[in-house]
Amino acid sequence: MRDEYLLKLFSEENKPFALDELIVAEISGENFAGAIASSLLAELGAKVYRIEFEDDAKKISPFGVQIDGIGIPYFIETRNKEILKFDEKAKEIVQKADVVIDAMQPGFLDSIGIGYRQISEKNPRVIYAAISPYGHFTSKAEEFRNVPDSDLTAQAYNGYPTLIGNPFLTGKHSYPLRAGIWAAWIMAGANAAVAIMIALIERGKSRKGQFIDVATHDAIATITAFPYIVGFLFGKPRGRFGTIDYILYPFGYHKTKDGYVVIATPTDADFRALLKILGRWDLEPDWKFTLDRITDDVERIKILDDELNKTIQNFKTYDLIKRARKTRKIPILGKILGRFLGEPVIVKINTLQEVLKDEHWWIRKSFIKVKIDGKNVLIPNVAFKMSETPPRVLKVLKGQL
Repeated sequence: MRDEYLLKLFSEENKPFALDELIVAEISGENFAGAIASSLLAELGAKVYRIEFEDDAKKISPFGVQIDGIGIPYFIETRNKEILKFDEKAKEIVQKADVVIDAMQPGFLDSIGIGYRQISEKNPRVIYAAISPYGHFTSKAEEFRNVPDSDLTAQAYNGYPTLIGNPFLTGKHSYPLRAGIWAAWIMAGANAAVAIMIALIERGKSRKGQFIDVATHDAIATITAFPYIVGFLFGKPRGRFGTIDYILYPFGYHKTKDGYVVIATPTDADFRALLKILGRWDLEPDWKFTLDRITDDVERIKILDDELNKTIQNFKTYDLIKRARKTRKIPILGKILGRFLGEPVIVKINTLQEVLKDEHWWIRKSFIKVKIDGKNVLIPNVAFKMSETPPRVLKVLKGQL
């Protein structure tokens, strides 16, 4: 009954869009941070025109894999949009748009007469969001304005790859790693979309537009902020910890007999409950308190990590999960004693194939089937649900829903 009620509550049928009167002009080129920002607005109902000078962005794709001649990122991030080549008609759309997303090199649109300076003179209500590696001011922004924005360079500049990887590998096996997803571009795109919607709220009050400046390097800095603080506390740079968290332990990935699990023990009671499950009370005296398991000495925490891994790999995945869930089935006194009894969190790490087979995601409509050349292609749906103005995907480039 609850699922039926919620499915009805979040139904998309006969419901308006939140941004159905908004006109957005996106000029991003090969910068997918801008494309991601406008995609979020398009899924909320905005009329988004993606204006292109060339179509090189279509070629970007993992391992060169394409869908009907189109790269996977472009295929996903142009949904709900109208694609236009830059001409006088497109220029007019940009000049009159409610929102302009500029993800080209700083100053380029200004040089051809459609930068914020020119547009705001005729259209003071315009919300102009610019996305670039270093932003549109400071000497560094000027020095590097011709360097193309990319997720790779943004991760590199912020030192993010130095935080990822196995801390116990040395020599030729020790090197920086980039995040496997577009961490910087996604963060920049999401930040730009949020800033635009805040600016829309402000425009409703003041009737004035504004300039929004998003630096991709600033956006990914929000991810690495916590390691900076930890480094300050430890008095030295935070290095690689791999699958060992640098604040809590255990709080990471562990191999089982038949797969992998995530184990989290935020409190001392959770840790003791884990030791009970594993039958490793011998470890309790040396690692009893949180401060015993929070350390900037990776070699020391590796002692505990090795011992736990040696035991965990003797258990089957679902056996561990079942044992952890039993610790939560406590009597009414559990509400009082719960902080002392402990509840270790143990979750299976799924493969992508297992995710697609899970009925849960299909009930939530987390994926969309698109038919191209007689083949079904799966793409991710909008990540959030809304009861009154639900976001939705209405069309996909060269595909039918």
